[in-house]
Amino acid sequence: MSILDHMFNPVNIAIIGASSREGSLGRGLAENVLESFRGRVYLVNKRGGELHGLKMYREISEIPDQIDLALIIVPAESVPETIEQLGEKKTKIAVVYSGGFREAGRKDLEERLIDTAKRYGIRILGPNCVGFIDSWTPINATFISRERQGIPEKGFISIISQSGALGSLFLDLLSYRRIGLRRFVSIGNASDIDLSEILEYLSHDPYTRVLGIYIENIGEGRRLIDIIRMISKYKSVVILRGGRSVRGSRAAQSHVGALASPGKLFDDILRFSGVYIADSLRSFIASLEAYERLDRSDYKKDVVIVTNTGGLGVLTVDSLEDKMISLKEFDEIEMKILREIIPSYMAVGNPIDLSGDAPTKRFKDVIENLLNITRPRLLVIINQPQTYAMDTENFISFINELRNKDPNTNMILLISGGEFAIEFARKIRRLGIAVAEDPEELSSMIQALSMTPIHGEPMISRLENRREKGIKIIEKALKEGRHILYEHETKELLNIYDIDTPKRFFAKDLKDIEKSKDLLRYPVVIKIVSPEIIHKSDVGGIVLNIRNYEELLESYRRMLDKLGKYRIEGVLIEEMIEESLDVFVAGMRDKILGPVISFGSGGILVEFIKDVAFGLHDYSEKEFEYMIRSTKISEILSKGYRKYRPIDISKIVSVLAKISKILEDYPEIKEIEINPLRILDEKMIALDARAILN
Repeated sequence: MSILDHMFNPVNIAIIGASSREGSLGRGLAENVLESFRGRVYLVNKRGGELHGLKMYREISEIPDQIDLALIIVPAESVPETIEQLGEKKTKIAVVYSGGFREAGRKDLEERLIDTAKRYGIRILGPNCVGFIDSWTPINATFISRERQGIPEKGFISIISQSGALGSLFLDLLSYRRIGLRRFVSIGNASDIDLSEILEYLSHDPYTRVLGIYIENIGEGRRLIDIIRMISKYKSVVILRGGRSVRGSRAAQSHVGALASPGKLFDDILRFSGVYIADSLRSFIASLEAYERLDRSDYKKDVVIVTNTGGLGVLTVDSLEDKMISLKEFDEIEMKILREIIPSYMAVGNPIDLSGDAPTKRFKDVIENLLNITRPRLLVIINQPQTYAMDTENFISFINELRNKDPNTNMILLISGGEFAIEFARKIRRLGIAVAEDPEELSSMIQALSMTPIHGEPMISRLENRREKGIKIIEKALKEGRHILYEHETKELLNIYDIDTPKRFFAKDLKDIEKSKDLLRYPVVIKIVSPEIIHKSDVGGIVLNIRNYEELLESYRRMLDKLGKYRIEGVLIEEMIEESLDVFVAGMRDKILGPVISFGSGGILVEFIKDVAFGLHDYSEKEFEYMIRSTKISEILSKGYRKYRPIDISKIVSVLAKISKILEDYPEIKEIEINPLRILDEKMIALDARAILN
């Protein structure tokens, strides 16, 4: 039995800080609990009195029973003492609503609260939270005013929020859209019971089919990521994350460090595992509505739109195309039949524009005939009901008839407008049909529904551990007091893992350069090797297309003269590789999420272009492929463009897996980067590479 069973299904409840004063949070909380909970409730207020005929005890010690669940809504300074008194009553779990702890600069008080709770074995939700709701128990343990906002009816969606105020708003919006609720939890400061623990508990709940999560702090790291990925295998998950903007810039020694904000990592990692990351409050709520009323499937390739408004139809197509959602292309037979049933003055295509004078009968005739000749994955019906021609009650009856007659027809209605349209949409929702209120909501719904879980065996589990072959390279650098591997050392490590690099020669001085005279084919490139220079091109530390030995000597002398202020260890001379498409591949150890891998467009403008995706080092082959295909450059890789031929994406997947394996085999490596990785017809070659050590 989980400790959270005592919260969601308590034997009894004590409310410490209950009040009879109108407008107080203590009264609001008590009334919500008394109205919803069928078990025994004890009220505690140091002044005594009663509320709705129920006695309020002055002291916790006066309560005649042990207390299963305590709800604490007293001043912050009094909370630790309250916990001690509850400990004497064998309380299992307490919800602390009070603010004034860590969020107000009183970390010491919060630590005292948790230390006291641990002494008595009491688990804490909060502090500084709104509480929780279980619509099935039922219990409403929040101080949310039921007169001022809606509380959803019983359903199958659970909401967990790191913000109490936003959590309340979510409940109001779910109620407005007639979306049913299973459980709601506001975790507040999460000083004890955290987001991961709540999610793990809900993962085993058969009545939670969809999870909506609002996150601001991702400090729980890899544990949280793993739990969400596990849940997404069999439940739909929607995440709205606050704090996505980054104020200021972060100085970094590598491209991957500059590109990898914690939020970007978090979003990408979960998106590539099949979790829908909402980009706004509207898309968050709309996607929850879609998940409640439609099954997950790939609806992005076969959408048919029937509309009575051309303008809204055009905006809808624009929004869908922005999200890479494709409309169905009718074949010749389908077009012929559609021309027979659609008035001659109307264009036939997709969207099917029925014109603003379309009554319900026109919708009915076209849609029924349409479904007789084709079965789109998703039918979108746009109805702007403000026209006199639209008899809304008949339309509602038609939609209800269509749903009952053919429950396998997947449809979403798009209804936009003011009060009349809102009421019209509300009636449609009563039929259990998803309604989008604008084109952007519609595209969010389709995107969310098309997210499918992508899991499998981690690719690194198939690769050989080659630590013994490469550890000497790292030990040498550490012995010399270096926190970086030189480029030729990094490439030596890449070669151990079968990642190709150009033929090269490291020269410490002019005598060494003479030895390279007959070892390399011209043209060559010369690169400076210095522990003080990371981005060589920024300081003129690279000379390309050297055609003979004399040019090599001249380039070497000029480079030393120009960079004499740096500590120079030598130069790296490499054969030039033919021009082709360049990509970026890297791995790093994030402080919160652990080892992560990145891929994107390569070259010196990588930080400016920001066409990069991040994933976990232990991804499956399909997850790595999804990660690659999320970038803009992937379209050129898979389809080709002008002089660039299409390539097999699995070859890049293989490189990502090998970089992942290097991170796993060498905990000493903090970051490793290939930029660029040049894509040739038969192979890929790491032209530049660097590694940073812990």
